[in-house]
Amino acid sequence: MTDVFLIPPMGLQAFWIWLTFGILLLGLEVFLGTQWLLWSAAAAGLVAVVCLTNLPFGLVTQVIVFAILSVAGALLTRKFMKVPGLGPDVNDPHVRMLGKEAEILSGFALVAGGERTGRVMFDGVEWPAVLQDEASEARLMDKDRVVIERIHEGRLYVKPAG
Repeated sequence: MTDVFLIPPMGLQAFWIWLTFGILLLGLEVFLGTQWLLWSAAAAGLVAVVCLTNLPFGLVTQVIVFAILSVAGALLTRKFMKVPGLGPDVNDPHVRMLGKEAEILSGFALVAGGERTGRVMFDGVEWPAVLQDEASEARLMDKDRVVIERIHEGRLYVKPAG
């Protein structure tokens, strides 16, 4: 059984086979974009380079080393390539506006679709707004304050402050 692991290296032929396999995996990764095949392509490249040495590196050993390197790379992927969390996007400038108060510029009129829309001022910028709490529309006047609940497609969704 140990003779199988001590087969002399296949030299340049093994190098080109593993290098071609690695390039094919890399090309497949380009089309899929998963980042998982990247490690298998790198493992195939490393096995190709080791095939050029004079180490006793038979076919079975090459496959075992390729498998170990591929699995190790896949397991380490979670550490190096973190998946974005479910929390707010740190690059979203609108997140800082949530929960803050804005001043009403124009009253909230009922429009087609049943929404009450108006305009509010936040940090010196005028925004289109949608009133979430329809029952309070009668008591809201210009210069009153509203709280920003969410932002969607450039519109603020607000409710009365207090």
